[in-house]
Amino acid sequence: MEAPPPPVIAISPVSFGAMAVRVGPRTARIEVQASGRIIGRRPVARGPRRISVRLPVGLGPVRVRAVGRGGSRWSRTVRARVLPPASRRAGRLPGFVDRRLQADVRAATERLPAIGGVYVQHLITGCGAAVNADAQFPGASTLKAAILVDAVRRGRHRRLAGTLDAMIVDSSDRAANVVLRAGGDGSPVVGAGRVTETLRDLGFARSLVRRPYIIEDARERLPIRTEATPALFTNFITTPYELSRLMVAIHRGAIGAGGVGRLGISERIVRSELLARLLDVRDPTKLARGLPAGTPLAHKSGFTEQVKHDAGVVYLRRGPVVVAAMSWSASGVSDAAGSAFIADIARAAARRLSLGGSCRGLPLRG
Repeated sequence: MEAPPPPVIAISPVSFGAMAVRVGPRTARIEVQASGRIIGRRPVARGPRRISVRLPVGLGPVRVRAVGRGGSRWSRTVRARVLPPASRRAGRLPGFVDRRLQADVRAATERLPAIGGVYVQHLITGCGAAVNADAQFPGASTLKAAILVDAVRRGRHRRLAGTLDAMIVDSSDRAANVVLRAGGDGSPVVGAGRVTETLRDLGFARSLVRRPYIIEDARERLPIRTEATPALFTNFITTPYELSRLMVAIHRGAIGAGGVGRLGISERIVRSELLARLLDVRDPTKLARGLPAGTPLAHKSGFTEQVKHDAGVVYLRRGPVVVAAMSWSASGVSDAAGSAFIADIARAAARRLSLGGSCRGLPLRG
């Protein structure tokens, strides 16, 4: 029996629960496989046609198999980033206090042996929590998300794709400096200034990028250092609240609800060039550590000896939740303490806001 032709799959770099599949003649049914198991079978009427296939939430390979009437088959595999359908909802900041979550966030911040700042909000109900959310922190690598937005805004993504991947997914400082240099027409300092212009155009007055990242020599240096230094003598500055606003601006742009779309970036480009990369970030030690396995998370973490940060949008089934958690100490924030703090915030947010939370009109305060 002659096999049906391979299915043709059309899927966005970021999908909200479905993808389109075109099947040719001789196809009797299609099978969809994810995580090593068949998650759906569907008969197909005779003749070529285009059908919509529902997908499970998560990130990973999805295989679609076209099966002929004699059992012969062809299949195609794609990498899918599938968010819950509720993720299409757009929220606005600030929101209102969920008292139980506020207590959990306050307790986690007080346990931290450093200065902490947190902003959490369910983007549909508006319920959330905030502690020290308007304090300025050294932003470290979190502001690579802003560098990415600026590069895409200026059309640099077309020739810097691999470099942008390295900057966001692997958090490479060298890649970030290449992007800043390209954005500044050869000057990374000018490029940094243009990123700050983009932040200002988005309405972020307390975030800035001054200069490129400092690349340390791989060899161990003699320990000549200042042990206590003013917190903001740094090239990257932001606040938990403005980091949350940046992540929400990207989310809103991805669903055509404004946000970074106001910079002239199309919904399609936001999904493929911004949101897809943030979903692919390889840091399981902070926000991701506190979330249920398989929960989609679009985020950007940052860390130095003095800071441990993470910020992003958690895509829960009942709606997206923005979370930003930042920590700083002049004497240093250990990986164990900083990562545990951020994971605790994510865990409390997911537990309390999985159904939207409960808030009765009290505005969030920093």
